[in-house]
Amino acid sequence: MTNNNQSHTISKKLSIQVCLDGLSFFTQAIASKEVISYKAIVFEQKVDPASLLTEITTIFNTYPELKTSYSKVEVVYSNQLFTLVPKAVFDPEKLTDYLKFNTKILATDFIAYDHIETQDIVTVYIPYTNINNFFFDTFGSFDYYHGMSLFIKKTLEKDAQYEDPRVHIHVHKNSFDLVVTQKKKLLLANAFDFRSKEDFMYYTLFTLEQLELNPDTIEVFLTGAIQKNDALFELAYTYIRNIEIKEDSTTSIPTTDYILSSLL
Repeated sequence: MTNNNQSHTISKKLSIQVCLDGLSFFTQAIASKEVISYKAIVFEQKVDPASLLTEITTIFNTYPELKTSYSKVEVVYSNQLFTLVPKAVFDPEKLTDYLKFNTKILATDFIAYDHIETQDIVTVYIPYTNINNFFFDTFGSFDYYHGMSLFIKKTLEKDAQYEDPRVHIHVHKNSFDLVVTQKKKLLLANAFDFRSKEDFMYYTLFTLEQLELNPDTIEVFLTGAIQKNDALFELAYTYIRNIEIKEDSTTSIPTTDYILSSLL
């Protein structure tokens, strides 16, 4: 999805990921693809969309590179205000109908969508309207996507050659995204809030059970806000034997920002 306005351009790109528990961004030279700067800011606690604008305004006043002109700006919204719709039945006139069963929709909400072409799937979602307006006022033209769209695309690209099902989990501070693939097909994509490591394990094991995947044999890959010495990882390893934290040596963006790095 694109917002358009006039803006002065230079040969650099800015990519931003917005969550209710933090914000991260990197700047990149378009011609060489070199990453110029990268920052990740984690909030002390999860905020609501109104408070999120206050946090983002403070961040923009703190980091001068965020007030520079760019030839391209991309924004990723990582939230649970989304659903996946098969392209065969997708109708852009029915966006509210797709979301109303699992998301509280406000009168002021704007609904957007991303096409995941290789899967004939459409991600229908709600970007934060106040944040979109802030970016529009700041940058003019920018593209935006839902984080799940990028997570699915990147996972399928990485898993294309594997025959057996594989599970990918991206951990945020207070939530996680879960994608299951087999061969070149998406089996499941969902997002969950969690308050404790036990919550995390419950949702993960429940998903495996629903898909009839054996936790003793299934391969599970973790990215995001998790490390091997975390209690969360130690508990996960107790129940899932083939589990590992994914590393990516091909990029200077750490796997804590695995979804954002798909915009490199």
